[in-house]
Amino acid sequence: MRNLDGDLRKYSLLTAICIALLMIICAETAAQPAGLMPLPHQMAWNSERHRLDNRFAISITGAPDTRLYAEASRFLQRLAERTGIFFKTWNVTAADRPKSPRLYIQADQQGKVQHGMDESYTLEIKSQDVHLRAASDIGAIRGLETLLQLLASDASGYYLRGCRIADSPRFPWRGLLIAQPYHFMPMDVLKRTLDAMALVKMNVLHFYISDDQGYTIESKAYPRLHQLAAGGPYLTQEQVRELVSYAAQRGIRVVPEIDLPGHCTAILTAYPHLASVKRDYVLQDHWGVFDPTMDPTREEVYQFLDTLLTEVASLFPDEYFHIGGDENTGRDWKRNDSIQRFMQAYGLRSTVALQNHFNRRVQAMLATSGKKTIGWDEVLMQEIDDSTAKARFEAGDFTALVLTDVPKDMVIQSWRGMEALLSSAKNGYRSILSKGYYIDLMQSTAYHYLNDPIPFRNNVIIPDSEANFNRFESEILRKVKAGEKLLGPAEETLILGGEATMWTEHVTPETFDARVWPRTAAIAERLWSPAEVRDVADMYRRLDLLSIQLEAVGSTHLKNAGMMLRRLSGTSNIGSLQELVGYLEPLKGYRRNAADNFTKYAPYTQLVDVAVADPGTLRNFNAQLDSLLAAPTPARKAAMRSTLQRWQILGTDVTRMAASNPSLTTAQGHASALSSLASFLLTHTGWMDPGKRLSLPEQTAFQKLLQEAERPKGYCTLGVAESLSRHLPAGHR
Repeated sequence: MRNLDGDLRKYSLLTAICIALLMIICAETAAQPAGLMPLPHQMAWNSERHRLDNRFAISITGAPDTRLYAEASRFLQRLAERTGIFFKTWNVTAADRPKSPRLYIQADQQGKVQHGMDESYTLEIKSQDVHLRAASDIGAIRGLETLLQLLASDASGYYLRGCRIADSPRFPWRGLLIAQPYHFMPMDVLKRTLDAMALVKMNVLHFYISDDQGYTIESKAYPRLHQLAAGGPYLTQEQVRELVSYAAQRGIRVVPEIDLPGHCTAILTAYPHLASVKRDYVLQDHWGVFDPTMDPTREEVYQFLDTLLTEVASLFPDEYFHIGGDENTGRDWKRNDSIQRFMQAYGLRSTVALQNHFNRRVQAMLATSGKKTIGWDEVLMQEIDDSTAKARFEAGDFTALVLTDVPKDMVIQSWRGMEALLSSAKNGYRSILSKGYYIDLMQSTAYHYLNDPIPFRNNVIIPDSEANFNRFESEILRKVKAGEKLLGPAEETLILGGEATMWTEHVTPETFDARVWPRTAAIAERLWSPAEVRDVADMYRRLDLLSIQLEAVGSTHLKNAGMMLRRLSGTSNIGSLQELVGYLEPLKGYRRNAADNFTKYAPYTQLVDVAVADPGTLRNFNAQLDSLLAAPTPARKAAMRSTLQRWQILGTDVTRMAASNPSLTTAQGHASALSSLASFLLTHTGWMDPGKRLSLPEQTAFQKLLQEAERPKGYCTLGVAESLSRHLPAGHR
């Protein structure tokens, strides 16, 4: 009996130890933050780990499209490349019947790559196996991307973290626009962009084909378009089909845009008889808004467009077609007496009304090809002054803000301000938000992340360009901050989602990835994840992890920076330059255009082209400064002194490198400013202590240093100058 009691005591002790260990494991697992982006709709961790080895095999059941087998194969290849595990095969086929599969994929039906496609899935990871279930193969593909992000490792090897996920997107339209006419992006750039989009579950590539600088796909109906108006390389029709197929394989739609009736210098260069004003037309090599416009009063224009749009529509199977409609100055229409007489005869009192007449004709053409049209917000909004617009908004008269004869099936893309999105929904139009997602404007990731398509959840509405549509946007913001819901539930459903826009005026194939990624992943999360997911600090943490994963699908956003700095400096010893660039940001907004000296043929190989918006080094310094000022412990003071001393070293190193290299003059200017700030702050260390103040002469001297450091050099700014100016207490300046 004593032995039995002893055994029971041993058993109880062993049980208690096991329970304690299990609790520790569970606590550690729960404490390990997720590296997922976008975050799933619902997720619960468990303590299990699915260990990976070379016996890992996939079983696919249901009735999926063949794309799922190809994507499962790509999943296995990527898994092997990340883990170094020698799987028996990367090839997953419908004929496979593995004896002991570890990943079970059930896809009930073939998905259709179209608006509203079912992208939902559930995922359960247990020690023995992994189950991925989806209504369609497209949902299963989204789940495979999540599964790869759950890969983790420890001393025993690689494993998939145990959890259960039920996931679906918040918005059905999650897009990225790529403008081809300014700087042409070849197929390799486009394909790796699609791979990166698939990684973060984006599902629309908005493919911008034509503008004043070029018409960028082959036309067999009107070959002069690519022969005379491409302005350089173009995609053949075979390549267009390849691009569409590559996208569809990843569950991504491709929506084309031919911008009409303005932004059409390229078309008029090839076919000048379609123009509103007779003149010699040549492709633009500058950036901006230009007058050339098609003549909307002549039938031969519509005959031309009918043939062209039918041809382009046949290349892009998506049901949507974008007709542009933005930034038509109307000046060429006013110069043409025949057009003015036409307007009088038909009672068209403004160029906006005439453009609406044109849009309806084009929309009818596309309808014969089974297409629904999208237009930028100019196609809907009335041309009225700010005070009148504000008064109508305050009165709740949204009908008076829009053109009343725009067909209801036109989708409105809001780019100038939240006004258009709100007015669209209030008047029964579906809409897409791009205002706040203009990634070419070099704004912070946090700004894009907190910019929400639903006005009630958007509290970061700010002017982001000279073209900002701010007739009453400040009033919208005031109401939002007061907690007022501006749209009802039915109106909110009319907002389809959003699109990041990469206008490529200042972007080349070499710099494209760094201008798009990883910031666009934050926009992807805003459009996929629940609205309540808004933790900016955690977003940045996960974004840094995702940045490495983006490299694994071919993105060059990290590696090209080193290559460009080596070329710029003529040496492989670029450590100091790389550190310096980490504190620099390109000019925000359209400030880079101010000198009007950049053209399509300018060298985009300078320091500003290496610098990125919101660099991690600058963010880390801001966090270091904040923590020091909040609690100036000895350790934090020592860390700050170390940072400032490093700035002095950067100043010396870069000055030495620039002595015989004119390409580094800009770098030297920023490095010198950084070093001067460091010398002052190391000499006057009282700023680190609460309650201590700089003397008035010291404050004046520091202000002069800040002003010099804040001055743009080489089209980029030294971000720490703004940080110091903003974060240091007023009494210390």
